Amino acid sequence: MNTGESKVSEELKWLLNADPKEDFEKSIASGDRRFVGVIGMFITVPYFDEECITDDKVRLIQISDMVDSYEQEKLQAIAPIYASTFNLYMLKHWNTHGIKPCDS
Repeated sequence: MNTGESKVSEELKWLLNADPKEDFEKSIASGDRRFVGVIGMFITVPYFDEECITDDKVRLIQISDMVDSYEQEKLQAIAPIYASTFNLYMLKHWNTHGIKPCDS
């Protein structure tokens, strides 16, 4: 395991026990209405207009462009699923409250 891969795996381990619905509820309770995206070679933000991505609207999960182990591959496979589920809750919240992704 190389140092970069080890760091990425360590940073993503929280995904193994993450609960997108619970995390969404905590985010809303703390006033954080950002969507979740995944960044590796490209940025992917499920249910969000890519033209409107800013730091105040999207928080990114960093994954690696190069996967060196099964553990890392597994964690990186979970990240977009987590983001998609979390963002579906956030999209419903935004729609309910009339918030538009590209509003400043």
